[in-house]
Amino acid sequence: METLIDRARHVASDGLPGPPRILEFGLMPLVTAAFPERTTFLDTRLRWADVRTRAPRSGSLPLRLLKLARRVAGIGRACLAQDYDIVVARCVGPVNSAGHAYPVHAALSLIGLAFRGLVLFAARGPRVRLAVLDVTDHLTIHPRDRAFLRRCDLFFKRELAANPWNTLETVLPRGACAGHARQDPACLALRAKLRPFALGIEATALKTPIPASARSYDLFYAGSAQGIAFRETVSGVLPRLAARGWRIHAPTHRLSPEAFAEAITRSRFCLSPGGVGWDCYRHYEVASLGSVPIFDTRPLTGIEPFLHGREGFYLDPQEDLERALDQLLRTDDAGVDRMTAAAQALVERVYTFDALARYVIAETLALGPSPRTASPPSEALVAAKAGHRQPSLN
Repeated sequence: METLIDRARHVASDGLPGPPRILEFGLMPLVTAAFPERTTFLDTRLRWADVRTRAPRSGSLPLRLLKLARRVAGIGRACLAQDYDIVVARCVGPVNSAGHAYPVHAALSLIGLAFRGLVLFAARGPRVRLAVLDVTDHLTIHPRDRAFLRRCDLFFKRELAANPWNTLETVLPRGACAGHARQDPACLALRAKLRPFALGIEATALKTPIPASARSYDLFYAGSAQGIAFRETVSGVLPRLAARGWRIHAPTHRLSPEAFAEAITRSRFCLSPGGVGWDCYRHYEVASLGSVPIFDTRPLTGIEPFLHGREGFYLDPQEDLERALDQLLRTDDAGVDRMTAAAQALVERVYTFDALARYVIAETLALGPSPRTASPPSEALVAAKAGHRQPSLN
């Protein structure tokens, strides 16, 4: 049976050979890297300085203005021509102007408004599908993205709550509470658009693991508490585990990227508790470098979650963490090697950037050819959308 990923690779739902034509907006290409021949990427940074080096771009002021005008005109022409079937764009999210003067806040707000208007213009009409990616740290959708949620076909949320109605709390229609929303067709239509997402990792980050018996440490953890209760508790437990005889590597100083990667590679297990949001680059980095991740409780819906005891372990903060970690660290080397291989396979299959891009396109194609309309969806349409494959909550 053809899978959604196969469909994204080979045949579009409208009969086009290969993946559909795609227009991607944003600061970093995701879908573009997976489908380079079929995707047009519009870099919306439009900055005076080089993004990586922050060095001012060369050329006189008139020349730089001319280059900027050409880039803006090119973006406008691409949106006007509408030579694509799917638009993929990042959400707007918070303004992130804390500490700046009000004029800066106002300017950033206007930039976000202009970006949202541009994306919605590019996705105008019933033919073009719109997929929005939300990679913010928040369980809820920011109110500035309410228009995206209403107009898009699918909304991919990185921190999608285990109960998706919690994610929708800030963007429900005026006067609607979560209890009422579950019976309201318009609210159900919003709920049917939600899909889980993740930060992901580069495919090149996956490294061949060394055998567990040859690793130098039993447990590695590097990180600051930053007022996060679980991290504070774990930091206090590690010295007691070392006193029990476990090889604990928990440096208090900041490691270089090379030393950090080496410490993960040489450790049987690595603690990877969530920060502001639960989903974290370190989860995928630990697995990619050949160690077994240990997480705190996962409050999210995942695309395909790490399973407890198969690709990693989860710690319940209500339990005795010292005792729980002591038990986990007793896993034999053969078990560690099996979990390492399973975790790497999961990351390669689901959480590389390429896999995430194909997942976005496959889920969008799975909607079928039904056009997006401005009128409220019928109950049949809502039921059909709600019936799509939903990710496991295990």
